[in-house]
Amino acid sequence: MATIDLFHYARVEDLDAISDEGLKPGARALTVESALRANSVYVWLAPDYDVMGYSDNPKYICLRARVDTTRCRVAPMELIVAAYVNHIGRGQPKNPDVAAKLIAAYEKVAAPLYDYLPGMFRAPEVLVEGEISADDIAVVKAPEAGMRGEENRRQYASRWGEHLIRVLGTQRTLMQLRESTEAIVNRGLGMRVAKHDDATAYLETYMLVETGEFFTVEKED
Repeated sequence: MATIDLFHYARVEDLDAISDEGLKPGARALTVESALRANSVYVWLAPDYDVMGYSDNPKYICLRARVDTTRCRVAPMELIVAAYVNHIGRGQPKNPDVAAKLIAAYEKVAAPLYDYLPGMFRAPEVLVEGEISADDIAVVKAPEAGMRGEENRRQYASRWGEHLIRVLGTQRTLMQLRESTEAIVNRGLGMRVAKHDDATAYLETYMLVETGEFFTVEKED
């Protein structure tokens, strides 16, 4: 059985309960109608993939979980956040239809762990099916700092920038993602479906009209 070390941030006050009971499925925040997420514990590929700011919050502690790789799928957390703001109407009107489409896309593109490639999703969260036993969890006193999450986001932006250039059919191969997104919207090929944020940036999520694909871009300051 192949196993992998993955990482989760938990409230310090919950550590005793986790030491006894392990990690239970279901998110405490960003709760939407996703059966996939409701039946899983969500963790990160590495501590620096966290986009929620927990790594800099003293109220949270980093845990290492050793799990069977066959229990893991990787999914785009950015689409869950976009669905959530449509679900509750935070900063924009409620739109249950868009929320449902985002959740459906999130579940459809979720990939087995071994199929995930850097840049596939902007904020790749690993969904571990079922609970994680306390015996497989350890506290990480000094999480390794790194640039893996940032590099993943850079590759995501590059990949989508290239894809939008193909959709536009333009020869301007040096267009940045923000610029190509504006061109997509101006031509009626895409539309914004959510304004949201995380600890790394203010964000906007768009949908390509023809294919129904969703992608997320960082807003300019």
